[in-house]
Amino acid sequence: MPTKKPKPVAVDSQLDTQIESLLAQLWQKNLPTIRERLDLMDQFGSAAVAGSLEEHTRIEALNIAHKLAGSLGMFGYQQGTEVASKMERILRSPTPETLVTLHTLASDLRKSLAAGL
Repeated sequence: MPTKKPKPVAVDSQLDTQIESLLAQLWQKNLPTIRERLDLMDQFGSAAVAGSLEEHTRIEALNIAHKLAGSLGMFGYQQGTEVASKMERILRSPTPETLVTLHTLASDLRKSLAAGL
């Protein structure tokens, strides 16, 4: 049975460096959008605490949380993905008790991304 030869380490290392560079460029390109989404999540969290999160706003927040959860892990922000996923779950099936936690989660999300903002 033929065996595969391992790739030289230098090639893997070079490819890793290129991927990291591309991801850093993509992060910088998308940073304004990410900041805007974080600002919106802060606003949604404040509205939830005040008891004034309307249905159309909840759906917008759900969509933003979904987008953040899907993209942050790609950039290496696993904790951010986890927090955004939790927000998404809350927004998908909200209760008065869970909605009030959105404000704290929005703050946690921003803190998890602080190094890259």
